[in-house]
Amino acid sequence: MTDLWIFLLMLLCAMIPFAALTRFMRAGQSGLSLSIVSAIGAVLVIAIYASGRPFGVDPVLAITVAMLACVPALLGALAGALLGWLLRRRDDRRP
Repeated sequence: MTDLWIFLLMLLCAMIPFAALTRFMRAGQSGLSLSIVSAIGAVLVIAIYASGRPFGVDPVLAITVAMLACVPALLGALAGALLGWLLRRRDDRRP
């Protein structure tokens, strides 16, 4: 049962940025999209850094946040940005 909850958490962490970035990129808000991807990436880097050095954060918690939340969120955000960009290009070509 725990495996299912972990899978659902990872799926949720990936689908929220995917949907948001698809909507933002299709609307032409590429600056906001880039800021969101940068923030997710920064949290990932900080969590990985904190997992290996004395940073004031529990290393197990830091690597858990990095691998269970940040990696799926970053992958979902990048996929959503790409899909939104492709949909925007398609919308611009239509008469």
